[in-house]
This record gives sequence, structure tokens and C-alpha cells, in this order.
Amino acid sequence: MDMTYDLTQMPAAAALAVACATTAAVLDHRHGHIPNAVTYPCLLTGFMLAAISGGLAGIGLAFAGLLASGLIFIIAFAAGSCGGGDVKLMAALGAILGLWPAIDVTLASLMVGGMIAVFSMARRVQWNVLARTVGLFALLLPAGFRDAASVLKPRETHHSVRFGVAAALGLLWCLFIPDFTPLALVR
Repeated sequence: MDMTYDLTQMPAAAALAVACATTAAVLDHRHGHIPNAVTYPCLLTGFMLAAISGGLAGIGLAFAGLLASGLIFIIAFAAGSCGGGDVKLMAALGAILGLWPAIDVTLASLMVGGMIAVFSMARRVQWNVLARTVGLFALLLPAGFRDAASVLKPRETHHSVRFGVAAALGLLWCLFIPDFTPLALVR
């Protein structure tokens, strides 16, 4: 199965994807949500570009890209792990890019989102509390794992990753470093 693609060979789609993703990233970062006024026009324009450049086959690839990028986010949305704007943004990017670029951008975006989450958590850690808790855990461990684990009570906090930002960075990664994308590493 040929997974190769070249986004430079589809400049209109690449430009639309960048415009859509950067607009969504800015709005998501500032306001915490990606409006339908961004995602729906991008989705429709992606299908129009696919029809113009590839006819029915282009529409099929756009639909396959929409499913490939959107499906994992629909599942995450159902689990409460992302917002509806994230689902629609990734579906729109999938429709704009087509199947293989959509998969690559989705994987890259998930990797970037994971890195953002790790850095965000590390920035919020109260290191002195963590050190005390790990030390207490180590001291109580000889008494038994259950007793030791009782000191590891998680704090109830809600932190979220602005996935519009991760999607834009993942797209830019695939555009500007095409030889080091997730799919390029398995080819």
C-alpha cells in the first residue's frame, strides 16, 4: 500500500489547511473553543477542492481523510477527552488533505498534543509536594503496598490541551519536515 504523498504538489489544499488550522489555533488558544464558522467552511471548501482536482476519486479520498482524522476524535469526544470543535477541525483537515496526509497530520498532531500535555503538567507540578509524597511512599512501602499507596491521593484538577494549537503545529510539522513525519518513519 502506497502511503507516500507530497503536500507541495497540492498547494491549494495545503494553503487552505494552514489557514484553517492557524485560525482554529488562535481562536482555541484565546477563547478555548473552535467555532463552527471556522470548521464548516473549511470542510466544504476541502470537498470542493477535492472534486475540482480529482473528481469522484478526489471526493472519495476527502471522505476517507475525514473519517481517518475525525473518527479517533469522535471516540475521544464521546469519552469526554476533547471538544466538538476539535473533532470538526480534524475532520475538516482530513477532508482538505485526503487520506494519507490526513493520517500523517493526525498522528503528528496527537504527538504534539502529548508533548504539550507533558510540558503543561510539568509546569504545574508542585515539586516539593511531589518529593514529600514519593519519600513517604518509599518509607511506607515495607509495610505493604496498600498502606504506601494510600498516600498517593491524586489532586482533583482539570487541565486541558488546546488541541487547535496541536493540530496547527502537527500540520506545520508535516509540511516543513516531510522526511521526519510519523508515516515517513514507517515507510
